[in-house]
Amino acid sequence: MNLFMIFVLSISLIISTESYAGKCRLYHKVKKGESLWTIADRYNLYIRDILKVNPKLRKKKYLRIGERICIPHKKRIAKRKKDSYILYRVRPGDSLQKIGKKFGVSWKRIKKYNKLRSNVIRVGQVLKIPKRSSRKIRRSYRKKDVVYIKYRVRRGDSLQKIGKKFGVSWKRIKRANGLKSDLIRIGQILKIPVPKKVFERRYVNKPRLKLAFLPVNGKYKKETKGLNIYAPCGSKIRSVDNGRVIYSGNDLTPYGNMIIIEHKGYLSIYAFNMQNLVERGERVSRGEIIAKVGMKPGSSECALHFEIRAKDGSVLNPLEFLSKK
Repeated sequence: MNLFMIFVLSISLIISTESYAGKCRLYHKVKKGESLWTIADRYNLYIRDILKVNPKLRKKKYLRIGERICIPHKKRIAKRKKDSYILYRVRPGDSLQKIGKKFGVSWKRIKKYNKLRSNVIRVGQVLKIPKRSSRKIRRSYRKKDVVYIKYRVRRGDSLQKIGKKFGVSWKRIKRANGLKSDLIRIGQILKIPVPKKVFERRYVNKPRLKLAFLPVNGKYKKETKGLNIYAPCGSKIRSVDNGRVIYSGNDLTPYGNMIIIEHKGYLSIYAFNMQNLVERGERVSRGEIIAKVGMKPGSSECALHFEIRAKDGSVLNPLEFLSKK
C-alpha cells in the first residue's frame, strides 16, 4: 500500500485544459512502497509534471503495484549544425578522457555525441568531436520578466556573495544599480533583479511558516535537499510544528527509518532515524519527541536528515524559515 498518496491529495494545482502534445520519455513500472513523490524525485520532476501526462492518477488515492506511469520528456536540445564538429581518428594510447582534454571538451559529451555504449574506443576509429562554443551563453530577461527586490548590505557582504544568495549574476546586480566599481558599503540599499518565475517560486508561492527550532541540536550542513544535522546517536528528535504523521517506515532505503509530518501548508521530513516513535495517522505537537537520531547510511557518523517541502513536493531551505534568536 502506498502511503505517500495521502500527501498527493492535499496538492492544489490549477490543471491546464490544454492537451499534452509531448510523448513519454519512458514508462515507469510502480514497485512496492513507491509513490508519486518518490517517482517524481527519482526523475527530477515535479508531481504536477507527472499528473499532467497521467490525468487518470488524479482520481486515484493509491498507486497500484505493476502500474505503468508515463514519464514526460524534458526540453529537447536544439539540432546540431553540420559543421558543429570535427572528425578525429583514434591513435594508440588515446582514451575519451585524453581526447576530451586535448580538444577542451567533456569526454562525456564526446561519448554522448557519438552514441557510444561504453568508454572503450579502438585505434583507427573515427570520432566526431563537438566544437566548443566561441561565446558564452547569457540568460537575458526582459524588464517585464524581472522583479526587483530591495536588499540592505550587511557586514561581510560582497556583490559576489549577494548574487550567489539570490541566484543572480553579480555583474547583473552591478548594472542594475549603476555601480562604477565593485565596492559596496554596509547599509547600502541595492536593487536585486530576480527573474519573475524565480521570484514567484521562492517568495510568492512559498508557504508562510516560521521554525522556532531545528529538530535536534547539533552542527548542521546544508545539502542539495535539506540539512544533515550531526548529533550523538540516540538523541531525541522533536517535531518542528503541530501536524499529522502521514508516513513512518523504512521503505526508502537511502533514507532509512523516516517520518513525514503534514503541517498547515507544508511537510517536514526526518530521516536516518535509529528508531521511529510515532506511527502513521498520529497527531503530534510542536516539540514532541518523534524519533531518535541514527547513523547516516554509508558512514560512521550519527546524523538526522531534515527537509522542509511545499505541498507540490518542491524542496525548501529550512534555514530561510528558522527564526533568529
